[in-house]
Amino acid sequence: GRAEPGPVWGGTAYGVDPELRDVHSSFLPPGDAAGWVFERLDALFAIAAETFSLPVGPVEEDIQILRYEVGCHFRTWHTDAGRDRHDRRRISMSVELSERADYDGGDLEVMPERLGRARTLPRGAAQIFPSRCLHRVTPVTRGTRWSLVAWTGAPAGGETGG
Repeated sequence: GRAEPGPVWGGTAYGVDPELRDVHSSFLPPGDAAGWVFERLDALFAIAAETFSLPVGPVEEDIQILRYEVGCHFRTWHTDAGRDRHDRRRISMSVELSERADYDGGDLEVMPERLGRARTLPRGAAQIFPSRCLHRVTPVTRGTRWSLVAWTGAPAGGETGG
């Protein structure tokens, strides 16, 4: 899809606010052309679900493809599982699509520290964390960072878990 400014929940409304989040996003919906991507993500989420003791089902939301250029960020600490998405988003994943040498900054920081710090991940590596964890992306200072972001939630049938 076409890249658009990435929206953000601003406390009272969902919209574009470059002070909080400045990124270009496009969406990859489930379907035949993207089926293999969703299958691979589902396999990774299944492993993470065991690790975090958070039962999940398959990815149902569109995947986001994000482009962070110089100055772009998701500056505000946030979670992916607010009150409106508590069971819909249990585990979050960010896959690095760029070579690390292609950009500076753009670090995904996840709290609490024991779950993950800003770190250098090679292209194709994924950072996976519970969607309730606070996280942010620091401003890109050189080049362009591309990432794929996906979430998964409670399995069908109402299994609630942690």
